[in-house]
Amino acid sequence: MDDNNKGIPSGIIALVTIIGSYVLMRFVAQPPLPSTLTNFFMMFILAGVVIYITLEDSRIEEFLDFISFRSKLPLVWDIFRKAIFAAIPFFVAYNVYSTEKITYSPPGELFQPHVTPPQWVVDYKVPEWAANPEKWEQRFIDQGKKIYEDNCLPCHGKDADGKGPAASSIRYPAAPTNFKEPGTIAQLPVSYVYWRVRDGGIFDKQFNSAMPGWGEELEEEEIWKVIMYTYHKAGVKPRTWE
Repeated sequence: MDDNNKGIPSGIIALVTIIGSYVLMRFVAQPPLPSTLTNFFMMFILAGVVIYITLEDSRIEEFLDFISFRSKLPLVWDIFRKAIFAAIPFFVAYNVYSTEKITYSPPGELFQPHVTPPQWVVDYKVPEWAANPEKWEQRFIDQGKKIYEDNCLPCHGKDADGKGPAASSIRYPAAPTNFKEPGTIAQLPVSYVYWRVRDGGIFDKQFNSAMPGWGEELEEEEIWKVIMYTYHKAGVKPRTWE
């Protein structure tokens, strides 16, 4: 800062410098600086402003006049001054809010939905009547529909798109799966899907899912039938082990 701005009150220069620096770091810079780092830099900026104001007696007097109730500033600068003072509480409140607000950030491992299965899943012998999707009988698919609607629909939805009536309440660790997405069951062998339906993921730290295990609620045959229906409803086919 120098004396080339004699027409601008030092108080205006100080506040514009402070607010402008904050806006630059938080909203203009890409990526924006974290609030903690911004606050750290703001301490140095405030110190610089204080040094600037106190270097000359005339600036101190001008600044005291600037913050007084009966400022002698021209009308334009007086209106600008009052507008800045009115905005300061909102500026401070927003800064406190953005620093203290709680945000939801799922753990990084949630974005690895297909974890390595135990060896028994790879070696598992799928029942003949469920092994080949090309030979799935319609009667088994129809039976699986009833099982799906009774147990899976609340979370995974009527259309197997992960938008069931209870889905909006499930945020952690992950939202219910949309089976129509190509990166879900279409990428999995049926024995892998059987494992996940049977065992669920609540107690599996590796899988980290909100889905309960259905092994104690459904018979093995029922699990295979609901798997058939899920693939049928999603319009996708399972892959084979490679």
